Amino acid sequence: MTKPLVSAIIPTYQRPELVRRAVRCVLAQTWRPLELVVVDDGSKDATQQVLGELRAEADNSDVGYRFEELTNGGVGRARTRGMELASGSYFAFLDDDDEWLPAKVATQLRALRQTPDAGVSFTRYMHGGADGSPKPKLEYIRDGWVFETLCDGRTRAHQQTLMIRREVFERIGGFTDHRNFQDFEYCLRASLDFPFKAVPDALTVIHTVESSISREVGLEGDLRRDKMKLLVLEEFSERFSSHDRYDDDAMKHAFARVYDEHVKHLLWLGRVREARASWEAALARCGELPVLTRLKGKLARARMAGWFGIKLKKPE
Repeated sequence: MTKPLVSAIIPTYQRPELVRRAVRCVLAQTWRPLELVVVDDGSKDATQQVLGELRAEADNSDVGYRFEELTNGGVGRARTRGMELASGSYFAFLDDDDEWLPAKVATQLRALRQTPDAGVSFTRYMHGGADGSPKPKLEYIRDGWVFETLCDGRTRAHQQTLMIRREVFERIGGFTDHRNFQDFEYCLRASLDFPFKAVPDALTVIHTVESSISREVGLEGDLRRDKMKLLVLEEFSERFSSHDRYDDDAMKHAFARVYDEHVKHLLWLGRVREARASWEAALARCGELPVLTRLKGKLARARMAGWFGIKLKKPE
């Protein structure tokens, strides 16, 4: 039986040394045949030079290798371009600041091939520099038809751990151009049409990097991301509300989880009136879900603290 080609896809932007590490962890994978597609999202530094230097290492590792440069348009557009360039029967995604363990592709591919109805696989991961404990907990990697559990957080499928069949791309297309939350939106979209397969092994190392979009400095950055997440969810709801597997009650949980974070971010900034207005909007959109009703006491405490010029503290 012919072994299937897997395409590893890395979007990158102005991280020449980090993308070097990411490329090398793909080259170190035990699975062959393997190809690597790197899409540079308009870097203005040495990224293209580094990608060129890595060609010889790819050739020596028997990995097909190509890279392309785009004008800057965001990670979602870069990932989609990588999918368009890929030749494989399976696509696996890696961020330029993270790493895969050597058996990641082989382990995950085996799980998908043993579950022929599944279109998407995800694994657990570890945080670099931390205690090395696998995340998320096993109870948060449910699989099968996971739309509802993605919405309420009982399934946590992280972008850097995903592997999909080519058929998923052919059916649902690529990522949105939004700068944030396009990874969660893609999982939601895929879950409407394909079952997921969970792999309990921690096979990816996620590193915290200061230049990461998801790490934009400060609570003001958190607020901007919150608003983008709500916009992405609204667009998703409008687009897919008529899908047979779409469930608005489940979507209410996805909205509520974002609103919960948004209210907390406003409270930690001392913007209590805005926090209460956001909470009331959340109740109107989602109903009195537990994640929202639990905020009532926090809002009351923040209001009283405000009388004395005190803000609630963000947990460490």
